[in-house]
Amino acid sequence: MISWTIRTKLSLWYTSIFGGMLFLFSLLTYVAFSHANNKRIDVGLTEEAVGIAHHAQINMNSFKEYVSQISNERDEEWAAGKYIAILGPAGNLQFRSGNLTDAHLPLQRHQIKEIFSGKIYFKTVKNSKGRLLRIITIPIKDTRQLIQIGIVINKDTALNIFLLILTALGFLAIVGSWLGGRFMAKKALRPIDCMIKDLQKIETEHLGKRLVIHPVKDEISELSGVINEMLTRLENSFSQVRQFTTDASHELRTPIAIMKAGIEVALSSERDICSYQQILANTLEDLGRFSKIIESLFILAKADAGQYELQKKRMNLHPVVMDIAEQLKLIAEPKNIFVSMEKMEDAFIDGDELLIRMMLLNLIDNAVKYTQANGTIKLSLYKDNGCVKISIRDNGIGISQEDLPRIFDRFYRACKVRTANHTSSGLGLSICQWIVKSHHGTIIVNSELHKGSTFTVTLPTC
Repeated sequence: MISWTIRTKLSLWYTSIFGGMLFLFSLLTYVAFSHANNKRIDVGLTEEAVGIAHHAQINMNSFKEYVSQISNERDEEWAAGKYIAILGPAGNLQFRSGNLTDAHLPLQRHQIKEIFSGKIYFKTVKNSKGRLLRIITIPIKDTRQLIQIGIVINKDTALNIFLLILTALGFLAIVGSWLGGRFMAKKALRPIDCMIKDLQKIETEHLGKRLVIHPVKDEISELSGVINEMLTRLENSFSQVRQFTTDASHELRTPIAIMKAGIEVALSSERDICSYQQILANTLEDLGRFSKIIESLFILAKADAGQYELQKKRMNLHPVVMDIAEQLKLIAEPKNIFVSMEKMEDAFIDGDELLIRMMLLNLIDNAVKYTQANGTIKLSLYKDNGCVKISIRDNGIGISQEDLPRIFDRFYRACKVRTANHTSSGLGLSICQWIVKSHHGTIIVNSELHKGSTFTVTLPTC
């Protein structure tokens, strides 16, 4: 397959369009010229025929000598003399000039009738020598006779010269359009060439570089802006991937290091059964955290790749939230946290029940973790302006204003929380945010340090 550059394609398109328009213009010009040339010949031939007919009408006795004289004339324009014939009322030949020899220019009955009614009859034929003969037939007044005059025309020569000139000019114009098209394409694509060179210098280690945007507002400037925006997104994505890799390595390394240290301690000396059981219990707890991190990473990886298939169906959130509330009471009981349900309504959404439960459990698990003993957690479910709102409010340790914008980032945890809670993977809120977005909803948090937090999830009803 032939691969042409854009410059070549633009030049070809430009030349093709220009050549097509030039061909159409030349064709129309040629047709107009040919029509005008024929018209001029017919006008001259009509004047000549009228003059000869008038002479025949007023002086028939000397008509033959007159015909002999004019049939031998050599007109420079019409070149080869004139052919003259006199026909009777029925079209029968009564007289013809000597140069007509045995040639016959017959007329049909209806043509004779039309001529006598006043119509001038023209016809172009080839004579015995193969030359074009333009013939006019008109009536002679008061004699019921017809006079035919034929003239050899050289219109082919004029048209051929005109056609040759058009062809030569057209060829020169097409060559000029090709060269002009190449020049304009090169000039128009020069910014693209510069853009390509600049983009070739941008590598993954230098994603901070940007293309220069020219002040002129045109398509090139717009394209540069779009590419710069794409580079910004790529830079952010690369930064997130690097940060995610670093954080994931850190989070996975910690439980592995703890498990390794525990096993090394267990193997360093002989211990009683209770000590071994305690070490195994700690290792099992670390394995659980390790497994939870891997499971969360797997969910987020599938979500990022768009490969997580949602199993949506119409569901009532009321029994789901009530069920979650019962589980909340169980996990809140050891810390003597009071759980209350302020407002509960039937509310239907189009959702994946498994993911909705996962989202609620994550939010409630966080509320229990970060609420001190003897604290309170309040749940509410209600409809508002065509949406369903789920609110989880606690009076726990709260979140600082500096940490609020980043709490949905993966592996992000506020410093105090990170040190206070070793069981958090730092992925729960990221998963909650993805679940809410995949259901076309929003999740917001209002919090004040040392006074508690309120997470509000808004989902569309169905």
